[in-house]
Amino acid sequence: MVNTLNRKKDFTLNINGIKMTGVAYGDSRHPPMLALHGWLDNAASFALLAEQLPNRYLIALDFIGHGKSAHRCATTPYYIWDNVTEVYLAMQQLKLHSVDVIGHSMGASIAMLFAASFPSKVEKLYLIEGIAPLHYDVQQLPALMASAIRKRVRTVPKTPKRYPSVDALIKARMNARFPVSERAAQLLVERGSLEQEGEFIWSNDPALLLPSINRMCPEQIMSFLHTVEAKVHLFLAQEGLLSEQWQLYIQQLQKIQIDTFTGNHHLHMQESGAIAISKAISAAPAG
Repeated sequence: MVNTLNRKKDFTLNINGIKMTGVAYGDSRHPPMLALHGWLDNAASFALLAEQLPNRYLIALDFIGHGKSAHRCATTPYYIWDNVTEVYLAMQQLKLHSVDVIGHSMGASIAMLFAASFPSKVEKLYLIEGIAPLHYDVQQLPALMASAIRKRVRTVPKTPKRYPSVDALIKARMNARFPVSERAAQLLVERGSLEQEGEFIWSNDPALLLPSINRMCPEQIMSFLHTVEAKVHLFLAQEGLLSEQWQLYIQQLQKIQIDTFTGNHHLHMQESGAIAISKAISAAPAG
């Protein structure tokens, strides 16, 4: 197997005046697949999976505020529908008309919202440990908005935690809530860290940790799920985050296949998970 990591190309896009970065793995002559990472991860989270898909051209984005992409200005919150806009504009600039899309966690939710909004642009939808944004009862929304605004007003922007070395950053990522292998952590750190005065920090925008002002109610989520036309292949982890909401979402999708593999929430960043997912993808024709 050709080492896809030796055939990767970084790229930069201009998304409404903000720098958005990404990395393309493999041979551009192969069928493209757009990859959307999870919250606080970056494009490198798909590196191990790309290695197992030598016959696909995997194009992974760094969402705004993540990886090597720029941050939003301090007065602009991060909303998931802005990520959908990022995907739309990125596809335009990358000249991708209709592709398979794979997303993990937050990226899976963004992929679903995009597929529902632009059915002709998505052939197949591969979702890893995620389906749609969390929903909240409509009666809760005013109180949730008030709570989020108060927290945003009270919260002084956090100074990113500093680490004495790259190795310390790697170990911290390996031992996070959802552990990943040393190799996966190295790849994430390589793409998602900065050196400052001899110490190291994550490059993610600290504002990503603030609560969202706007939430979605069940009716909104269901409307999107009912509109998805693409075939959906959902990959779950035995030690993942399957919830009652996800089970409800699954029932709304018209064409869905589900596989459960050994691993945790970051299934695709574990060697066995990457191999299992790649076999499932390779078994189906592209597009």
